[in-house]
Amino acid sequence: MSTRTTFLLLLAVVILGAAILGIERYLPSAVERREVKQGPARLERDKVTDIHITDANGTVVTLKRVDGVWQTTQSGTDAADPEKVAALIISLDTVEWIERISRDEFDDKEWAKTGLDSPRHKIRLMNGPQLMQECWLGAPAVIENSVYLGYPPRDGATDASPAWYVARCGAPLVLQAVQNVWRDPKLLRLPAEVITGITLTQASGQLEIMRESEHMPWILMKPLKTRGSKERINELLSILLNIEVLEAKEAGASAAAASSSAAGAVIPPDEIRVHVDSAPRKKSYDLTLKKPADDKQSSTSATAAHRKGVFTVSARNLARLWVEPNALRDHLLAQINAEMLQGIQITSASFPEVKLRNESGSWFLERHGKWDSANGERLTRMLEALNTHEIVEFSADTASDLAPFGLDKPFQSITWTYPQFKPVKLLFGTDATNSKFYAKYEEEPFVYRINPSLLPSLPPDGIKWKGLGALRFTTFALRRITMSMGAAAPLVLNYDPSSAAWTGSRAGKDITAELDRVKCDRIAASLAKFTVQDWAASRSDAVQALKTPFLRIQIVLGEPGRAEGALRELNLVFANTQPNAETLFLYGQIEGDPDIFYITRKSLLEVVIPPFKDKSGMK
Repeated sequence: MSTRTTFLLLLAVVILGAAILGIERYLPSAVERREVKQGPARLERDKVTDIHITDANGTVVTLKRVDGVWQTTQSGTDAADPEKVAALIISLDTVEWIERISRDEFDDKEWAKTGLDSPRHKIRLMNGPQLMQECWLGAPAVIENSVYLGYPPRDGATDASPAWYVARCGAPLVLQAVQNVWRDPKLLRLPAEVITGITLTQASGQLEIMRESEHMPWILMKPLKTRGSKERINELLSILLNIEVLEAKEAGASAAAASSSAAGAVIPPDEIRVHVDSAPRKKSYDLTLKKPADDKQSSTSATAAHRKGVFTVSARNLARLWVEPNALRDHLLAQINAEMLQGIQITSASFPEVKLRNESGSWFLERHGKWDSANGERLTRMLEALNTHEIVEFSADTASDLAPFGLDKPFQSITWTYPQFKPVKLLFGTDATNSKFYAKYEEEPFVYRINPSLLPSLPPDGIKWKGLGALRFTTFALRRITMSMGAAAPLVLNYDPSSAAWTGSRAGKDITAELDRVKCDRIAASLAKFTVQDWAASRSDAVQALKTPFLRIQIVLGEPGRAEGALRELNLVFANTQPNAETLFLYGQIEGDPDIFYITRKSLLEVVIPPFKDKSGMK
């Protein structure tokens, strides 16, 4: 082999070796690619108890979880913003590595641009004394929404070099200088559902409200015990839980002394003390706030027993904390849970007692010794009217003499019952001039003035509560329908449920061929669910009119599914409400039922349509 050839081969080997070294140096290996794809080990977020954040200037902020509450040492020890702390932990736990980089890839100038020579933030996540993760944040990288990250070697690690990455990470956004304030911006951070009691103490007195749990109603306990207004107490909660801290200062000696003796001190007229109880958390919280100069001012000063310092705070409608007891009383007349109701009784001086009962969601009315279907729509309207009726005035809180309100002899009352609970009775009265109307719960001392517009929703006449479904039967039981109008011969329609076939006759003549089966089916279906417009409260004129009806309908029913068996008849009669006139409304009655109903002529004609084929009709 010639010297020249040997030299060329040697040169090729050198070039190939250099290329291999370059590739190994600057291109990631298969192991590195797999490592980048997997990303960093995931954190057990709920085990993080301490966070240490060091910025480029060497300033250290420590976040520590004490009894489940995060605290910060920034500008003194205080409650930390739990949402921001959680966002930081999540951002470090969801880092997405894009590529691993090496210090050797950069010259000093380019490396300085990564920000990793002097990290903007160094973050250590701890579980007590144990390090869980340490991360260094550099400058934003070239790739959109990415940053340079560094992970220093763990203590005792064989690889003493940090690991550098280009990665997607939300931590820089959390740590932006403008937002780098860790103090909790909420003066009181609690979910509304865990609050079970609030006491407001001011110079004019003390107001206390409580509830057993988030699912139970609010009760005003002081200065009087009565139902609380859910909407207005929720507004109060909203104000308390949305008080934002604008500025915090160290409490001076005078402020600390005032805070320590707050329980027994005389309260200035421009101050309010708020005590909040949380039974689920077995904790209580105390706040003291100065009253804003006017209703338009939204900021004031405040202190909190569970936090150090004096705060300048802000909230909408802050002045509404200085509230009078009546403002938190329930301004609605009733709070009836329709789904739990078992029964309702309405008594009055003019009519027999109305009894309604609920059976598996269906309501029934006791009338003439038996239980009939009740008017569900009217009952729904009544409950809605009671639950939405605004009290006009709290007339008396300790009325020893009920006569001025007519409640010594109430003209009407309504009682509702729930399973396993004592019945609730609401009384209604009126003054001597019948111009003002009042209501009072039998077991409570309070008298409320109400608007008389409520009363039509509570009719005391039992007939008004009867269901409008006057007839209900299945067509499988139908055997015959006979319709007689005036002096005309009755029209007889016979039905065979086994074949769904119709036959007919009139004056002894077979008219089956003239019948339209669809129309006959429609008549049967309408009668099977015959619904009236209303029931007549006055019977005298109706009874007289029904002595000479213009239409009679007889329905013969058998036993469903059986050709043989006993038959029963239902007879309906209809008459005009005025003699010798075709009136818009008609009287109607089912034989054997003492109650008389109203039905419009139009509705009746839609039921008793001519059952004949086209070009035929009832003669």
